[in-house]
Amino acid sequence: MNKAILKNTMDLCQDIARIIKREICDSEETYLSFLQRLEEGNLTRDENVSTHFGTFFLPFNPKTRQLFLVHHKKSGLWIAPGGHIDKGEILWQTLNREISEELGVKEYFQSSPNPFLLTITEVNNNVQPCKAHYDVWYLMATDGGNFNVDLAEFHDTKWLSLDEAKKIVTAPTNITALNFLDDCLKQGKL
Repeated sequence: MNKAILKNTMDLCQDIARIIKREICDSEETYLSFLQRLEEGNLTRDENVSTHFGTFFLPFNPKTRQLFLVHHKKSGLWIAPGGHIDKGEILWQTLNREISEELGVKEYFQSSPNPFLLTITEVNNNVQPCKAHYDVWYLMATDGGNFNVDLAEFHDTKWLSLDEAKKIVTAPTNITALNFLDDCLKQGKL
C-alpha cells in the first residue's frame, strides 16, 4: 500500500475513533458495534462494500426550528441528506463533499464538527450490496438561503417542523435522529 493511502486510512481511523462516544450512540449495542467495526478496518465503501461508514447531515434552522429533508430517489424515503465516505477522506471532508453535491453549498464546515448522533442502518434489499451503514450524524445550522439543490438525486425537498417531519419519515435511524434532536432541543442542549 502506498504511503499516502496508508496515511489517509490511518487518519480516517483516528477521526472515527475520536467521535465514538457512548452518550451520542442510540444504544449500547451501537456503541460496541462501532468500536468493533472500527477495529476491523476497511471503513469505506470502496474497501468493504457490505459494511462501511457514512455521514448524514441534518440542515436545521435554529430560528424557525425547522429541518430540511429530501425525498431520496434510490430509497424512495424522506430522509436527511448524506452519503458514504470515499476512500482517502476523513469525516468532515465527506460531509463537505456531500453538502456540496446535494445542496450546492461549498466548504460549509471549515473544521471537523462534532456529531450529535451515531446509528447503524441495516440495509435489507436485494438491489444494494450494502448490508449495514455506520452513520455519523451532524447538524448543519442554516436557513437554506444558499442552497442549490441537486434534484437528480431527489424527488422533492421540504423544510418541516419536527412534528411534520415525524409524520413522513419512516426510516428507523432517521426517526431516531429526529427524536434525538427533539430531546436535545427540549433539554436545551442545542
